[in-house]
Amino acid sequence: MKGKTFLELNTVGDKVAFLLENAPRTRENDSDLIATYILNEIGTKELGEMTAFDLLAKIANGKITPFATIIRARQDIQKKNDELKGSEFGKRKKSVESPLFKVNIREN
Repeated sequence: MKGKTFLELNTVGDKVAFLLENAPRTRENDSDLIATYILNEIGTKELGEMTAFDLLAKIANGKITPFATIIRARQDIQKKNDELKGSEFGKRKKSVESPLFKVNIREN
């Protein structure tokens, strides 16, 4: 994958990994990841000439990678590669591991 451009990559997973490596802000925010992915998929020039209706038609007609597919690829990649997780990951994980309260369940 090294040395290739976004458009030279074949799979959604490879493209998402490329963005996570080269645009760290996409690690934190799915909306940013999706917007960056679509911008690269369509191209700056074509997207700049497109109306909002044209973009929505492409989405509805399956001419653009589904957002859910991009998110699933990110989840799979980040599950396997800690370096591509966002900087907030450690903070969120700690807050989940140390709950604010404990619930004791008695068995009868």
